[in-house]
Amino acid sequence: MSTAVSRVLACLLEKDVDFHLLPVDMTKRQHKSPDFLKLQPFGQVPAFQTSYPLRAICRYVCDKYSERGNKRLLGLGLLERASIEQWLEAESQSFNLPSSTVVFQLAFAPRMNLSRTRRR
Repeated sequence: MSTAVSRVLACLLEKDVDFHLLPVDMTKRQHKSPDFLKLQPFGQVPAFQTSYPLRAICRYVCDKYSERGNKRLLGLGLLERASIEQWLEAESQSFNLPSSTVVFQLAFAPRMNLSRTRRR
């Protein structure tokens, strides 16, 4: 499971939202099929019937289900929300790529018979 899918699942679980998880076999390029591209035009996971960028999915879920589950997930009030948005932006710009790279190298590359590359 990708880090992006894990983030959306965490949001759905925090908000107590029922969902249906459909596995996508990226090694068979299911994410590039016409049906999948209708849900996610860039062929990326996760895909959501209403929205497709990862953080937009989480914001949508938090706003749509604001009265369910963890009500503070994106903050209460403008100041809290702005503070959380700053952290989301910092995560997106500073931590997402390195953490996703580590997860890919440790979890997915071995399953795909890809060798690890070392950078110094």
